[in-house]
Amino acid sequence: MFELLGTRIMAGVVALSMLLFSSFQGNDPQLGAIKHYSSSSTLYLSGELLSAFNNDFASIFASSAPIPVYFKLNIKSGNRTVVSQQLTHLVNFNPATGIYVLRKDGESEVLRTSSVTQTIKEISKYKFSVPYQSSWGLISINIQAEMPLVRLEEKGKELDLMVLWKYKKPSAKIQIDLRKAQ
Repeated sequence: MFELLGTRIMAGVVALSMLLFSSFQGNDPQLGAIKHYSSSSTLYLSGELLSAFNNDFASIFASSAPIPVYFKLNIKSGNRTVVSQQLTHLVNFNPATGIYVLRKDGESEVLRTSSVTQTIKEISKYKFSVPYQSSWGLISINIQAEMPLVRLEEKGKELDLMVLWKYKKPSAKIQIDLRKAQ
């Protein structure tokens, strides 16, 4: 039992060392098209990040530092901002158990998995549900993804995760006429 625990901890340390002492390839993230539908009073928006976590992120997620990804929603009616929201998806890895835990704002279920592939697939997806008024008329919707600076406790260093996206903030935009949405 202690050998297994030691092996998992050592794997986390090796992954972190590789992260800190190697050069990053980076990614070219894009936000896919925004999917939308509406009910009589709620607008539902969803989509996903593409090519955002291909390189380097398996070792980043395995570092045991909490890794957040932010999805920022901005809806304008004319020149007026009518909605501004942010979703945070947070990945934590436990090197002792080898389990990734993904929590998503707005979703009650927590994903627990030993698969980094499944973690990456799920952290890339977002869903917003927004109460709206048809009087807003034609609206412009912008969703943007970004990541913060994180502290890697093992080395006492901070890492700007946007380096891994080559400082690009992927975004997607659409326009919807809410008078026709019903």
